[in-house]
Amino acid sequence: MKKQLTLCIILLLLLTGCVEREILDDLNIETAKGYDLVDENTIKGTALFPVYIKVGTIENRTLSAEAPSTREVLETLSRKSQQPLVRGSLDVVLIGDELAKKGILDVADSLQRDASIGARVMLAVTEGNAGDILEGDYGIRGNGMFISNLLHQNIKRRELPETNLHMFLFDYYQEGQTPYLPIIKQVSNDTLEVTGIALMDDDKMIDRVASDDMFFFKLLVDKLSEGSHVVKLGGKDGSTEQRVEAAVTSIKSKHKIKVVNKTDPVKVTIKITINGIIKEYTGKSLTPKKIKEIEDKMSSDIVDHSEKLLARFQELGIDPIGIGQLQKHGMRGFDIKKWEKSLYPNVQFDIKPNVNILESGTVE
Repeated sequence: MKKQLTLCIILLLLLTGCVEREILDDLNIETAKGYDLVDENTIKGTALFPVYIKVGTIENRTLSAEAPSTREVLETLSRKSQQPLVRGSLDVVLIGDELAKKGILDVADSLQRDASIGARVMLAVTEGNAGDILEGDYGIRGNGMFISNLLHQNIKRRELPETNLHMFLFDYYQEGQTPYLPIIKQVSNDTLEVTGIALMDDDKMIDRVASDDMFFFKLLVDKLSEGSHVVKLGGKDGSTEQRVEAAVTSIKSKHKIKVVNKTDPVKVTIKITINGIIKEYTGKSLTPKKIKEIEDKMSSDIVDHSEKLLARFQELGIDPIGIGQLQKHGMRGFDIKKWEKSLYPNVQFDIKPNVNILESGTVE
């Protein structure tokens, strides 16, 4: 028994000695990466990695390289780095808007083929060059973590729908659904802002949802767990009525889509249920009648904005809501080409919101 135990210990020691160990200080650990279009045949890749100067101090450093393809960019970056580039801690990949208009599948495909990169890495389109954004200075925790936290916070608490590498590729390869990505902009050297949502046709950005419509877009494609929306009452052109505003917060929403495919044209009903709290009101008194008026106005806003968004999607021939995907699963012999060419452009949408104000808080 003792001999067997001794043999096991020796084998473990030998196996441990065979493992190649790497010291973190001897690696360049990427936390973010950016890709930009240089010209028709060249893209530029920028790798961001933190350097820990002392306890609590991080210096953001970048390396850049140009090449005809994403894979060649990676090889060139590795040759330029004095230490091995490691992508296992990659949090976010930024894509310049000019490259996004040309197509980003090459970037996404290279990421999914790297076993060291998780499927939940965030993708985002940038206004202007992605490399310029990575060279900003966004706080003490490093630019990569800052950008990742910015996106996650806007998904959890604001109007940005959930998305990541896995979800983008799933929507891209799914018949009857088109992907979308967040858009960010550098406001100053130390400030970034989510400014909209990039709408994709296949892997190319062809349009965007403006920041004012992001709330309504998220109602259609995702659910709100927290959020806010300002309802404006009165103050119409030519009216003497004073305009008042009600800030509806802590919004929780869900939607249900029903496709009736035996009609011509196809009819789609989208039921949206919203529960919220009025935290601020600029009028004199918040009576039950006023609360009902706020609910009705918010419902009206949802119908108006949602119908305009859906009509725009039909005109562009894109389907970020995934109506075609629902139709595919609910219909035998589904013909995707016929759906995209003649059925989807003529779909009639019926938006049915149900807004419930559960309570009112601070009133100005």
